[in-house]
Amino acid sequence: MGRVQFAVSLLLASPPLASAFSARPKPFSSATCSSRGPSRVRTPPPSRAAVRSAADASPTAEAPPALVPLGGAPGKHASKSGAPGKRSPQQAKRVVERFKEYAPIREMGFNRSNLISFFSKKPQVVAVRLAVVTRTLNLVKKEWEAQEGLPRHERTRGAILREELSGLGPCFVKIGQTLSQRPDIVGEEAAEELKSLQTENEPFADDVAMEILASELGWTAGPVAPGVAPHSGCEDPAGPTLFKAMSLKPIASASLGQVYKAELWDGRSAAVKVQRPEAVRQVALDWTCCALGLEALEFYWRTFRPSGFENSLGDIADEIATGVFQELNYLEEAKNSEAFVESLSFLGFVDAPSVVGALTTPCVLTTEWVNGRHLKDLSRDEGLALTTMAVEACTASLVLTGLVHADPHEGNLMLDDASGRIVFLDFGLMSGVAPAIMEAFARGIQACLAEDYDSLAVVFQDVGFVDKPLQWRQDESQAFAERDLSVFSAELRAAMENDPDGTSRFGALATVLSSLGKQWRMYTPPYVLLLIRTFLTLEGIAGQVDPKFNIYEVSLPWALKRSLSPSSEEGQKALRSALLTPSNQLQFDRLAKLLADVAPPAAADPNKQMKPDQAPPPPPPAGGGPQGNP
Repeated sequence: MGRVQFAVSLLLASPPLASAFSARPKPFSSATCSSRGPSRVRTPPPSRAAVRSAADASPTAEAPPALVPLGGAPGKHASKSGAPGKRSPQQAKRVVERFKEYAPIREMGFNRSNLISFFSKKPQVVAVRLAVVTRTLNLVKKEWEAQEGLPRHERTRGAILREELSGLGPCFVKIGQTLSQRPDIVGEEAAEELKSLQTENEPFADDVAMEILASELGWTAGPVAPGVAPHSGCEDPAGPTLFKAMSLKPIASASLGQVYKAELWDGRSAAVKVQRPEAVRQVALDWTCCALGLEALEFYWRTFRPSGFENSLGDIADEIATGVFQELNYLEEAKNSEAFVESLSFLGFVDAPSVVGALTTPCVLTTEWVNGRHLKDLSRDEGLALTTMAVEACTASLVLTGLVHADPHEGNLMLDDASGRIVFLDFGLMSGVAPAIMEAFARGIQACLAEDYDSLAVVFQDVGFVDKPLQWRQDESQAFAERDLSVFSAELRAAMENDPDGTSRFGALATVLSSLGKQWRMYTPPYVLLLIRTFLTLEGIAGQVDPKFNIYEVSLPWALKRSLSPSSEEGQKALRSALLTPSNQLQFDRLAKLLADVAPPAAADPNKQMKPDQAPPPPPPAGGGPQGNP
């Protein structure tokens, strides 16, 4: 079935969609949520119930699992906090088996045509999901506006926003996590509430988690751990256990899974992450909804606003989906973790939990326990050290190794209590960067700090943000015409100098580019989206520790190191022009400045700082990072 037929089938499946939109939900009450934190037993908003009822009215409709607590209704089988209640192991098994038909999606990874084909057979599922998302976001918007005039202490809208995004599933939690680091975009109130999405998502039922754990690791001899109820495949409830000990409740709950603390039989402490049973379904379904929505928007723009529209919104959605789908396979995450630490070993201060390979599968990830603290538990000096190391590590990844952690929010960064190193967590979402792009970003960092907007304009062309030659128009009613690069660089200079944070904040540069895009034909290359997420997130963290933190200054030494070892023809030309005169005479003053700027940056522990005679790894081969694009 093609996309047009799929769209038609969606319209034919519209009765539940229409009834969902026609239902009149009751307004939220302050009892629904608490601004102090996530409630442990939450009553779904009437809107969700209306949509679910509409879906259930059709014998072929499938109610979205995110709307049906996996632990059962409170007081029946289990609470949403995961209390085991009266459910039998066989009932827990049936919950897991409900999503087995989606397992092949994890195995094949992201594939646009396969996903469209898969969900074309389930048009009502897509229709219901679209209704759920639309109504939920509309209700949050209305409630937010309705509480605008209330005193801050009486508002519950932040908690409502947090809980509704959490209820919508992994994709929306990822959005909330990113926005939680950007109070400059969503405001302090929303950002503060959304921070809990980094570590405090609503958990799923513990008996379901134990069922997944035992099934994935093939354990049948006895329970998973002492004190844990037997799973469906348990041969002897009094038999040997897989783990020596395990927490009965998750210590953290994220968008795709939750973590238990365990003790291995060799005495090591471990963190055991178990994937939510509905995770694959939810991610795949949300991508399908997003892709269909973006294609409709793209069709509208190309039909009614054809002048200047060049971006493929579908390609952008695909690029993000490729990264998110990687998170669904914990074996890939384990490989990414080891590769990331190895690629940055020359820094001397980057670490990650060691993977316990024998207890790791696509749905279960077991790592050694790390005693460390997150940013919220650190002193200001410790927080500054953590932030500086995070920026240095991510910049070195961007311009030297090509393997970038694309999800460095607060919940994924820790300061190791024993070593003082930074510990990165959660390596599901990674970015691979080709050598030519690494060198272009390195030149861009230098140009921003030097306020060299002619060079910065060239960088924008090299990375694909603007055309070669440049295209400009006065307004949307006119066609584009070629314009000289010097004109663009002059407008870029004026816009950057007009922004007080132009040479210190990455977000300011993004704002400037957005404003220039009204007249200059500009693009958003799909590969750059996750990189933008990385540095916007880091910048948000840095702003909490030090409002004057300059991300470019911290990044500069690594950008210069990259510039001194170019592998592309453009990079080699840039280095020659920086060090040699047109007559090939060495410019000793520039060389001295470069050597001074490229001195090793301060690390959190002087004993672990990179030594001056340590060289960064050689540039990776063309086509991606040391392991290729992850």
